[in-house]
Amino acid sequence: MKNWNILYPLLIGVTVLICSLMVWALPEYLFVIVPGIVAIPVVLFIVEMEKKRPFKAIWNEKKKDQKADLIRTFLTLPTALKAGEWITPILFYYPLVYIQSHVLDFGTNFPIWLEVITLLLISEFFFYWIHRWSHEKESLWIFHAIHHGAERVYWGNAGRFHFVDAFLTGLAYAIPIVVFSPSKEAIVVLLTLSAVSGFMEHINIRFHAGIWNYVFNTAELHRWHHSEEVEESNTNYGKILVVWDLVFGTHYYAKNQSPVRVGVKNEKVPTTYFEQTVYPFRLLNDQTTPLKSRSDLVGKEATN
Repeated sequence: MKNWNILYPLLIGVTVLICSLMVWALPEYLFVIVPGIVAIPVVLFIVEMEKKRPFKAIWNEKKKDQKADLIRTFLTLPTALKAGEWITPILFYYPLVYIQSHVLDFGTNFPIWLEVITLLLISEFFFYWIHRWSHEKESLWIFHAIHHGAERVYWGNAGRFHFVDAFLTGLAYAIPIVVFSPSKEAIVVLLTLSAVSGFMEHINIRFHAGIWNYVFNTAELHRWHHSEEVEESNTNYGKILVVWDLVFGTHYYAKNQSPVRVGVKNEKVPTTYFEQTVYPFRLLNDQTTPLKSRSDLVGKEATN
């Protein structure tokens, strides 16, 4: 691919196209569409292109945390997201009943393309603020730090999230879905886009997205989000799009540059699955850890 500027729009377009065709042709197999579509970027871009065109070759070297990354990506993350979907109606039952009685039923009143766009913008809004608070609020950061503890950015840590952190992400998508009762087809397209973008924003592939850095949360942008420097890390909170980063002033793009180091500064986050799982709870009882004191660096809101 000579013109790497089209990587993101091409991927998104192909994802929507294939997903739409599968929804139309195989409606009884909707539950397999998301993992099926995700396999495409995994095979074509990640497995092959990270080897052939790495952004940083050293990030391809196997680390002690690779096993934990894969477990969290393919087991913990899907489980936590599903838990958020199940629990949302219970947590917000009465507000949701009230809201549903005062909004239009997407499934019967809107074409699928409008459903997807609306759901995408609303879900991105919820995700943006949950993600931003996960950086600015100490009580949330101790869980989100597991994701940022990786000292490299590659496809395998796309799902490196603590269960609690991933569960909150699940709420960001579940709330709009429960409120607006969209069609199953629209939900599948939305979740497929979310899954694909999750992998793509972490790819260790050398490319320049150019103007698309102002539309999608590309890997170019997301590497800054993983910087160990707090001022650089507290940016680019979007999942698929960067629309809310642009609106709220947290979009950061330094052309032809990249962060010097990624990870959590002055703190070594565990690499094993079990240690990562209990890590946040140990921090709650340890007032001397460097990570606890990070709250005075991650924004004024965190110290209020």
